[in-house]
Amino acid sequence: MRLLRESTVAAECERCGVRFDPVTGGVCSVCRRILCDAHLNGSFFRRARTWFGAAPICVYCAAAAPTEGAITDATRRPEG
Repeated sequence: MRLLRESTVAAECERCGVRFDPVTGGVCSVCRRILCDAHLNGSFFRRARTWFGAAPICVYCAAAAPTEGAITDATRRPEG
């Protein structure tokens, strides 16, 4: 009897179509897509942020969002 076996459940990445173990990938908290680890986290440091409680955000949603502290039209002071 084997106690620890590999998962037989597989998910398919909605970006690249590769089948992966759901433990290695996940769901983006913004766009709600099921993505492999490469498309969900992108780098080790972004993956490490999720270990400490940050919401998993895919590389595409992170690239589209303004960075913290950035000056956008909503935060810009009116001239005049």
